[in-house]
Amino acid sequence: MDMPPPPRPTGRAPSGFRQPARRGAGLRPRPFFRGTLWALLAAAVPHAALAVEPLQQHDVVLLQPGTVIEQRVDGGADALADYVKRLGDGAGDAMRANPQQIPSAGFIVVAVRPGNRAHAWFDFKPMLSEKTTAALTQVVSTVAPVPVRSGDLVFALRVSLWGAKPPTKYLPVPPEWRDAGRQAGHKLDLDALVDQLWPRATSP
Repeated sequence: MDMPPPPRPTGRAPSGFRQPARRGAGLRPRPFFRGTLWALLAAAVPHAALAVEPLQQHDVVLLQPGTVIEQRVDGGADALADYVKRLGDGAGDAMRANPQQIPSAGFIVVAVRPGNRAHAWFDFKPMLSEKTTAALTQVVSTVAPVPVRSGDLVFALRVSLWGAKPPTKYLPVPPEWRDAGRQAGHKLDLDALVDQLWPRATSP
């Protein structure tokens, strides 16, 4: 399945926030977000330090409409922004605790559902080592998630590790998502995709 070129940012979102405007394999990102949510998530992204950091967070990619996020997240934009900040801090601490790795850039994709359950996928180039993947997975598993009322909340942290340049794309497509789209032979709705790869009977 041929992949479309990465979408270009519209220039409307504030620093620290990206909204993918085009479709990737197995995913249908949607375009509507509210300004308050934009601003809070931008504020949750730390500014880059002068020295090389083990993890630099560039922005947050929301993969659902703002209306859906506000309906599903208990506490709204403030709660989500706080969760994003805590995830970023935890991921940075995890990288500092590990030996320096080959520079890599990409996405930590997070899904959260009711019952304080969270799951992660990764889309990095070059691919992360098993040790790094395990460390970041542990962060997503242990940082207290934002409360979700119903359905799934799905978003991604767009990051660089060990001084790598920012990712050149703005839409995450983890290998598992790509494979699911190919096997289905058509684009999958995001909720259906997450349910398929993270069955509710087995979560977390």
